[in-house]
Amino acid sequence: MRFSLAFCSFSLIALLGVSAHAQSFGHSMKGEAFNEGPRQRAVLMPGIPKLDFPITTKSERARKFFLQGVAQLHAYWYFEAERSFRQAAALDPNCAMAYWGMARANVNNLSRAKGFAKLAMEKRTEAPLRERRWIEALSLWTEGSDKNAYISAMRKLVEDFPLDTEARAFLAHELQERAKKEDKPEVEQLLQEVLADSPMHPVHHYRIHLWDEPGNISAVDSAARCGPSEPGSAHMWHMSGHIYSQLKRYDDAIWSQSAASRVDHAHMDRAHLMPDQIFNYAHNNQWLAENLQYAGRPGTALAIAKNLVEHPRHPSFNTLSSFSSAGQGQSRLFETLYRYELWDDVKKLDAAGLLEPGGSREGERLRLLALATGDESYLSQLQHRKGAESYVAEVLLARGDASQIDAAKLPREREARWRIGRGELDKAINLAQAEVKDKPSQVLPLVALVRALHGAGKKDEARAKFTELRTVAGRAELSGGLLAPLAPIAKELGLPADWRTPTPTPADVKSFRPTQESLGPLLWSPRDAPALPGLKPGRPTLVVFSLGVGCERCMSQLKAVTEKSAGWEKLGVGLLAVTTDEKIDARYSFPVLTDPKASLYKTWGAYDDFENMPLHGLFLIDADGKVRWQDISYQAFLDMDFLLAETKRLLSLK
Repeated sequence: MRFSLAFCSFSLIALLGVSAHAQSFGHSMKGEAFNEGPRQRAVLMPGIPKLDFPITTKSERARKFFLQGVAQLHAYWYFEAERSFRQAAALDPNCAMAYWGMARANVNNLSRAKGFAKLAMEKRTEAPLRERRWIEALSLWTEGSDKNAYISAMRKLVEDFPLDTEARAFLAHELQERAKKEDKPEVEQLLQEVLADSPMHPVHHYRIHLWDEPGNISAVDSAARCGPSEPGSAHMWHMSGHIYSQLKRYDDAIWSQSAASRVDHAHMDRAHLMPDQIFNYAHNNQWLAENLQYAGRPGTALAIAKNLVEHPRHPSFNTLSSFSSAGQGQSRLFETLYRYELWDDVKKLDAAGLLEPGGSREGERLRLLALATGDESYLSQLQHRKGAESYVAEVLLARGDASQIDAAKLPREREARWRIGRGELDKAINLAQAEVKDKPSQVLPLVALVRALHGAGKKDEARAKFTELRTVAGRAELSGGLLAPLAPIAKELGLPADWRTPTPTPADVKSFRPTQESLGPLLWSPRDAPALPGLKPGRPTLVVFSLGVGCERCMSQLKAVTEKSAGWEKLGVGLLAVTTDEKIDARYSFPVLTDPKASLYKTWGAYDDFENMPLHGLFLIDADGKVRWQDISYQAFLDMDFLLAETKRLLSLK
């Protein structure tokens, strides 16, 4: 394959020969509903269960992709479900149920769901009665605000087609979404009927949602089976963590959430996605970091939180103020540093630029820095910050002003440690006991209680609580930190230096767990960039995939990129463009590749496989040849001020 390369200057644009591929300029020829969502072809994935859902199609591969999409719906993996249904429709454009699937995959986007449901209704005329009923039921939901009509239609479908297991599954899901306490037995009955036919059906997911409440063991069997019922879907592993967290089985919650992270990371690498393009990704990882705190593993919790903060950001789906990797990562980062008093780590992370100013947690950031460094400027900023009075008091308390203890409003476990340090052991014991009661099976409250009891000379009680702690902290990190003061106590009590006694894998989950390593990496890392002529090794490069002179937004993008040339140069970032135009007669200040057959677009994923058209693409490649940021869309990305700032941040990360 040969590509021509030219150097041009934007001020002299005179591009010739607009490619036929670029005529739609990234917008779907099938309508607005197809602009968003997946544009690249689906593949048949490993780890997706085989379901029984007969549909009418002349293509066996279309049938397989449809069934994969249904399984992905059960996992709330809506982006990939839509991709699977699009692939089914591409293989058999007359398959009405493929369009039903696309509508169902957009239950959180009513406008898009309506568009797909309309197409399904138009194509249903040749479908058999059962499939028409599926389509007409969903259309009731997309066209009206009253879901009762949809539920009534699904009840009738179950009644008229009693062998349709999936009708029961989807009815149970809809009822579970709104179930009151008195409705739960009916939902449970439907789910049990599905599981009687198929014991490893992914409706284990719905049972977890149904019984997800403190102390409830009704779905503990589904917690063991949920991930294995659809191991290729990260959310199914994550859901088990709901039950285990509610039951204070934190090691099992960590196992489940780690599995979800690993499956997500493996999928991102295969599908060339950025982290926050994955449903529930940030939620799973921040919860993983939280449970690691509970289990006495701050080092791993910090690694997770730090990884989240370092992820590529995008104004549409990952900002510091949103419920995304950046916002949730910052929350868990600050929380772990504070709760475990990791003051050296505070200074290191601040020096690395990872304790960013601004946002809703600015007070917490200033408190951390004031406690860790003793720098008066941070205390001064807190003193001038509305609502930060307790933070100011806490900093003053840490500097020896004991009169601030009430105003500081310390968490009980932290106040217990402070009182241990002052020899106020009875008060410390009371605080620690209350914390252990409210936070059972968490490591730090028990650590405080053991220390307080031992310091008060209550050796038998201290030994009893230490025995409990040995199991609770069975996988805790002993080196440094807040667990280090236990070493002399353990020695005095005749315990080994490594006093932990990790419990074996519980019997109810043992047979359902693969090795963690087989699922994927624990932390996200950027993928290797595909080969590209003109991409210089060792130099960061911004690569622009343009749809040619006929695309007004592409021209605006190239203009915006060029106007910031001084900014790119200051960061040491080179520029490289790819265009679908066949000829370039003008001069740019950076290299431009012509790719009229869109071969490079396909390689880089800036291509709609369903409609055979190139898409807008913008990629930041670092000096090591890794894709650090990307935007692939039906419209060109124009916010160069954001991208310059993000490029500076990403390239500064160590």
